[in-house]
Amino acid sequence: MPYKRYDITNTYSYRGRKKNDNVVLKTIMLIVIPVLILGVLFVGFYIPYKLTIKGREVNPVDAIATADEAVLHEEELLRIVNESDPLDKDFVPDLTVVNGVEVNSLASKNLDDMIKDAESQGVTLTIKSGYVSYDEQAKLHDKTYEKLKKSGKYSQIKAEAEAKKICPPEGCSECQTGLLVEFDSPKNSDAYKWLVKYSVNYGFILRYPEAKETETGITFNPNLYRYVGKDSAQNIRRYDMSLEEYATHISIR
Repeated sequence: MPYKRYDITNTYSYRGRKKNDNVVLKTIMLIVIPVLILGVLFVGFYIPYKLTIKGREVNPVDAIATADEAVLHEEELLRIVNESDPLDKDFVPDLTVVNGVEVNSLASKNLDDMIKDAESQGVTLTIKSGYVSYDEQAKLHDKTYEKLKKSGKYSQIKAEAEAKKICPPEGCSECQTGLLVEFDSPKNSDAYKWLVKYSVNYGFILRYPEAKETETGITFNPNLYRYVGKDSAQNIRRYDMSLEEYATHISIR
């Protein structure tokens, strides 16, 4: 009887078990079986599983699409528009009319709710303007510049610089996003006081606060409120930040 150690095809352990058999057995136990178990779990739970979003059942593919859309919306809501990051001349957001004024559709529902809730508390919020086109913004900027120049208080260069801080040039104004809403709310008016206190509950922030002119580059304006979404508005209030500061904050978290 030949010694087992001379069996080249099937080597044996000292206990007489084929080593090749051990390798195959271990492979099945450590790799194949766990993979099969995970596969069964995936088929049994994940494929038929449905997610519920706002009371509506959607399958996982729809959920992924919805999540992607939410990300795109957040990017739009938090986008800062200025000379460093201007909008294209042809940029026009999806618009909805609220109280006779065109605004970005992303803000329309909460804007309408805010106006109605303020009215129920005895405060009238009057919208002066919403979306402003590229060409119309150019006219408004030029008008502001000419007014400052004619006042005699500024040189041409100083008037140009000051005009940018009051009414940015075309492409550099957030009015073109349709997310910036101008109210008739001069400082210390009932409308102003109400907006400062409650606007964040509806996703709006005072876009150009008095204490943040260095960060925003725009002169304090009590009438301009920017829609950023409820969560972001609450965070900006909580952290006492401008939109510029908040955008930087979330980008480096």
